[in-house]
Amino acid sequence: MLFAHQKNRNGLFPPPSSLRIVILLWVLFSGCAFIPEQNQLVTATRGTPLSRSQGECTQTISAPQPTAAQLPGLSPDHISVFDWNMYKGQNADWEVDFLRLSHAKDIILLQEAPLNKNLRDVLQKNNLYWNLNSAFKYKGVETGVLVASKIKPVASCGLRQTEPIIGLPKTILINRYIITESTEDLLVANIHGINISLGTGAYQEQFDALLNILDKHAGPIILAGDFNNWSDKRTVIMTRLMENLSLQALTLDGEARTTFFGDPVDHILYRGLQPVSYGVHPVTSSDHNPISVTFRLIPTQPGTDLTTW
Repeated sequence: MLFAHQKNRNGLFPPPSSLRIVILLWVLFSGCAFIPEQNQLVTATRGTPLSRSQGECTQTISAPQPTAAQLPGLSPDHISVFDWNMYKGQNADWEVDFLRLSHAKDIILLQEAPLNKNLRDVLQKNNLYWNLNSAFKYKGVETGVLVASKIKPVASCGLRQTEPIIGLPKTILINRYIITESTEDLLVANIHGINISLGTGAYQEQFDALLNILDKHAGPIILAGDFNNWSDKRTVIMTRLMENLSLQALTLDGEARTTFFGDPVDHILYRGLQPVSYGVHPVTSSDHNPISVTFRLIPTQPGTDLTTW
């Protein structure tokens, strides 16, 4: 991803460098890539064989789970998060940067994650639970959005939206986690936003589908990933989602995030949580700089209406 300094205000076209790259990829992918017709959630539980499910998102993602009380939860005083578009692990030293920067994090969100042996070994080495919503398979390797965590989620589901020009999907993965000594659960959503389009129709549809699911959850939320909001019109769509869900954007000092047309496209949005520490980590192992943050839970008072925050 190349940096640009002029804001793309009409929202009609992606950055030229990105468009050239995607056209090249489309030519390479033609006839070689397998695209699932529906969500394909791939899950592993600390060394167990991979399992697969469609994992369609419904309101049940926010429904109480009967076995939840028996499972371990996140600490309400310390929920650490690592977010990174890892550029399919194509650059050198991605594994070094990943292990160094994601070490001991409670929740790891990856976009453009290739489910190859190297990444699976790294996740296994860290003794993590993980699942991936596959966007496509190329040369036998599935790629999509992945969420890994120290504790097992009590529910998971996925969304997908097809890029209107190149026909490759972008995916979203949503996990639900128990918080220790709290009546509230945490909903964590990992998004890779629609990128290549001649307008904002598909982008709006992707965000509408996400809103439809997150809006059913009354507790704390983390929504993070590569939003691809490289135009004013796209940023308006993202901002409207934030307003509808009462989300706040993590404000980062010294702005080292990757930008398109001068604006950052990687974001961590949150609700019902307070940032304690955070940072952006410049790397050469991807075209995106990863972000880390540690939250603490803000206890809600009885009768609090989260929609009025």
